[in-house]
Amino acid sequence: MNKITYKELFSAMLAFELGSAVLFVLGASAKQDAWISILLATVAALPLVYLYVTLYKMHDGNLPQILEVTFGKAFGKVLSVIYAIYFLYIAARVTRDFAELNIGTIYKQAPVSAFSIAILVVVMYYLVFDISVMIKSSHVLLPTFIIMAFFQFIGVFSVNCVTIKKIFPILGNGLMPVVKAAFPNILTFPYGELITFMMVFPEFKFNTNKLTKYCFALVVTTGLWLALNTVEIFSVLGVAEATRANFPFYELALIMKFGTFRNLDPFYAIVTVIGGVIKITVFTYAAIKTIQTIFNLKEYKFLLIPVGTIVYALSILIADSYPLHILIGLKLTTLYIHVPLQIIIPLIALILSFIRNPKTSKK
Repeated sequence: MNKITYKELFSAMLAFELGSAVLFVLGASAKQDAWISILLATVAALPLVYLYVTLYKMHDGNLPQILEVTFGKAFGKVLSVIYAIYFLYIAARVTRDFAELNIGTIYKQAPVSAFSIAILVVVMYYLVFDISVMIKSSHVLLPTFIIMAFFQFIGVFSVNCVTIKKIFPILGNGLMPVVKAAFPNILTFPYGELITFMMVFPEFKFNTNKLTKYCFALVVTTGLWLALNTVEIFSVLGVAEATRANFPFYELALIMKFGTFRNLDPFYAIVTVIGGVIKITVFTYAAIKTIQTIFNLKEYKFLLIPVGTIVYALSILIADSYPLHILIGLKLTTLYIHVPLQIIIPLIALILSFIRNPKTSKK
């Protein structure tokens, strides 16, 4: 596997984090204070990411290996199977997200299956090589994200109705709605999804001190980016329209203009394609590597077609409609899947690691 730099890893993780998150208004239940909920969850995400890096530092292994050491071989394998299913399920959810986003906005006559297949073909092509290719590609593509964000920032001022007053009054509904919007929803999406990189870190033998600094920088950058994105959307669309719209980022792209150039659908499409492919690739890779570790396989590439087929089938079957898909994602998935697998089990693993005092790798 090719060696990657910390900057390349940072780029991949940032593109992964922004992925689908930038397209929505996170913490919409907090209304005009959603950006505060994002910043609050960002602060809470720092110890969560530190938890992931610490587990990697103590065991110098990937997630299934850590689970077998801390929970015992038998129960550890059971948990590993659960995580493999989890990664497949979230890969399918993200695939469905981007399929629905495209057919709900730009390509309204296309079937969901067509976009799911198109995205997964690109994902499988990346994984035919190895994850380092995707990471290096992310580093090359990240400037596109930055350029698009710059044009978005400039573009909002082209809208006649833009005003920062739309996010006031701050904390007009009190502090509790802000806290409830941040925990667990924003903490688990997008920050808790970084648990997938526990399947990536061991492949490149990172220095954990430097890795911690880059991960902290990543969390802060993501939080500021998403908070600013939310403020921009609210400042243009207003709180009521932004929280009601299925695709507020797309609505913003339609309203913005640069002189006589008004059709900014390509701007929207570029962000969705880049973010979607990177995010689905990482989740699919995490699922495949988990399966490889469980069965102690020397090679994983023969799993690409079966796993890709499963992700495709799940992306179609997980919900009959987009509203149901979103409802399941925001309510059931967050509380009953994300919280146990992203927070509770890793925390228990860390406690057991300290109790059993395994040999800590010195890096």
